[in-house]
Amino acid sequence: MSESLAGAVEAEAVEATALWKTIDEDATYEGVELFDVEMPRDGGSGRSGVVRVYITKQGGVDAEGVEEAPERRNTVTFEDCVRVTKRLLDIDEQEAFVPEHCVLEVSSPGINRTLRLPWHFTGAVGERVRLKFRDGQNAYVVSTGTLRSAREGLLELESEEKKEVLLVKLQDVKEARVDFKF
Repeated sequence: MSESLAGAVEAEAVEATALWKTIDEDATYEGVELFDVEMPRDGGSGRSGVVRVYITKQGGVDAEGVEEAPERRNTVTFEDCVRVTKRLLDIDEQEAFVPEHCVLEVSSPGINRTLRLPWHFTGAVGERVRLKFRDGQNAYVVSTGTLRSAREGLLELESEEKKEVLLVKLQDVKEARVDFKF
């Protein structure tokens, strides 16, 4: 299995776990959505590590049901992160997903968010992204451009470098992120 495919399988495996379900339910209860979970590479068996939980908002209304101002829509606030953190730390089984030498960090995935799961790519359609992927000669290529579509395991990228549309299999993607141009 290729390294990139292994990463995608690993990401999908995390999404299917009881851990994902627990965190997702708690995030939803707090009015946000779970975007991703990153576990320490060594499973927290080392001296320290960070369990990162990324949350997003799809809303347009705040926690009290009041319509948010346009500049606040879809913005994860510090208060959102605090609420989710407190809720996760109150879980009795919390030790099962935050190993002894690790800390829990809850944040927004950021404007240049990492794309790992198929629905991450679907959510980034129309945005400028940076992909690192294997080409037909099994060499890594990095390309930046507008993600035109993401469906059935195939990405369409309007490449800025090549001035053409590239078709990239999701399984060939090693790294991907939104690449917002300021």
